[in-house]
Amino acid sequence: MILFLVLIKMKWIPFFIVIFFISSCNPNKNNMDIHLSGVNTQSTTLQSFKGKVILINVFQTDCPACQEEIPSINKLYNDYKNNHNVKIIGISLNSNGLNAFINYFNIQYPIYTINPSDLSKLGGIAYTPTTILIDKNGNIIERFVGVRDFYFLSTNINLLL
Repeated sequence: MILFLVLIKMKWIPFFIVIFFISSCNPNKNNMDIHLSGVNTQSTTLQSFKGKVILINVFQTDCPACQEEIPSINKLYNDYKNNHNVKIIGISLNSNGLNAFINYFNIQYPIYTINPSDLSKLGGIAYTPTTILIDKNGNIIERFVGVRDFYFLSTNINLLL
């Protein structure tokens, strides 16, 4: 109790509250226990990719920017598909018409859907497209919001290899 009073008098309480909030909301404390329901591939878990650099492109089928990014993600997938240290996947936030969307845009990389409550395990998704880069230990290293081209994404993957 005396320590608490001393901390109040010294105005340290806000500091400790901020530190507690930051450490409890840290997206690098990534829970990879996410079930991935396969759309154009078999279902799996994010945990099954641990030990690899993982690039997750989160998108919506009705998002023009997401559609614009597909050729870059396809090229990335084709360049890294034989590299056993890299996994490139897409997660769709909507499932209506998803198979037709995959066919129309000739998406070649694995597409999954997830339980919406699991989005918080990825640090939450406010806008699409959002691309999440996870290191070999399962830590979220980067989150890119908006369209990114092939060279930008490949450079960031190579930095983690």
